[in-house]
Amino acid sequence: MKTNTNKLKEYGKKILQKIRLRYLAGKDIRRFSKTASFSIYDCSYEQLCSRIIYNVHAIEKGLSRNENIRLGFGKKALSVLNDALVVYTKSGYSQDSFPYRQGRSIILRYKKFHESKNFDVSFLSEIIDSTFLEDYNQVFREAGTKTIYREEKKQNHNKDFYSLAQNRYSIREFSGQPIDINKVNNAIKNAGKTPSVCNRQGWKVYVVTNKEKMKNLLYLQRGFKGYPKLPEVVLAISVSNSTFLSPVERNEAFVDGGLFSMSVIYGLEHEGLAAVPLNAMMNSRDEKDIRKLIEVDDSEQLILFIAIGDFKEETIVPASDRKSIEDYTIYIK
Repeated sequence: MKTNTNKLKEYGKKILQKIRLRYLAGKDIRRFSKTASFSIYDCSYEQLCSRIIYNVHAIEKGLSRNENIRLGFGKKALSVLNDALVVYTKSGYSQDSFPYRQGRSIILRYKKFHESKNFDVSFLSEIIDSTFLEDYNQVFREAGTKTIYREEKKQNHNKDFYSLAQNRYSIREFSGQPIDINKVNNAIKNAGKTPSVCNRQGWKVYVVTNKEKMKNLLYLQRGFKGYPKLPEVVLAISVSNSTFLSPVERNEAFVDGGLFSMSVIYGLEHEGLAAVPLNAMMNSRDEKDIRKLIEVDDSEQLILFIAIGDFKEETIVPASDRKSIEDYTIYIK
């Protein structure tokens, strides 16, 4: 059959594209290594804010444990949070900012919670600067936890999109009751309308329902430790790099896969299912084992996992407060 391309010419083009890819990937690495917050002393405003919020959320997750809560948890997170706040303060950044208020608030939430359980918190003075242990005032009353009620989720089908989105929270503790797999399929099907680069739709969804495989997958993922009940379903979402045509699309899998994954998550919320996204930022050995476990081809980029289950009657979750729109919106005039 007739073709309009020359095989030798295409081979030469492929070699040049690989050289270009190495160059662009090198630029990615240099940009990331220059600006990522690898150390507590990487002290630009955004670097410090990100480190503060990271540890705030780690402590919130500990405080939200409905079962198996270990009092006195999170000393490493508290220690790093303290140091980030100290460096932030010494750098002269605003103490009215969202991250600073969150950091100060979660320390006091942690202290008050443990005092309410009659747990000795004297260890806090060893790792937290005394300034940050001062009692509550009107400023530092943010962060912490909130309660989600199963009954309210039954109305999700009737909510408008903004109400649905604003009231969605990641759920890590499930009731253990079976769920309707058709609801999961509805969410996946709806996500198929997600936009992708030139409509290539390179995503794939691995639906894991086998509890033994699920247990092994979550162990390798390492972000679901200590929770008493397994999910009913775990989704592994990937995007095939075989769908991309140029070195400039080297990161497109994460864009298309991220958009698709969020569509799935909103769909699950609409169906009244509890869910939590779990990252796929694993070491190479764990990733290799997961690929083998659920048979993910090497051409595919793992994007993330979603654990899905039934809501408990009441579930305590991290408050996960959000920045105001003014903090992240820039109007170009």
